Amino acid sequence: MKDITEIACESYKEDLRSYDNPDYVITYPKYDWKMSYIAYDAMLNKLTGYHDLNQPDTDYETFDVYSNQDVIFKCSFFKSIYKILEVSFYEYNNYLGSKGFIKGKDRIYYIIKKQ
Repeated sequence: MKDITEIACESYKEDLRSYDNPDYVITYPKYDWKMSYIAYDAMLNKLTGYHDLNQPDTDYETFDVYSNQDVIFKCSFFKSIYKILEVSFYEYNNYLGSKGFIKGKDRIYYIIKKQ
């Protein structure tokens, strides 16, 4: 198991900043769009009633706040309560709690645990 909470949440925060400012240049050196998606999906799973990406058009509406800056705050809050762990396919299949994966050539499996 590998803790990817920091990379995932910081990548998602960078995406949120870029949504508000098209001229924003991502500065987080470990930024990864896949990790950003994982943070978003994990937050969706734990902080909302939405599932299967069937939610409002904007992130801030999805998380029931007023701006992307508020979502950044929620992301920091999420990070203080939960850990996102990258796991193997075997670990993923045997885990009974919250989990997800990114489809594609090289799937990334992850689980969500309370701190």
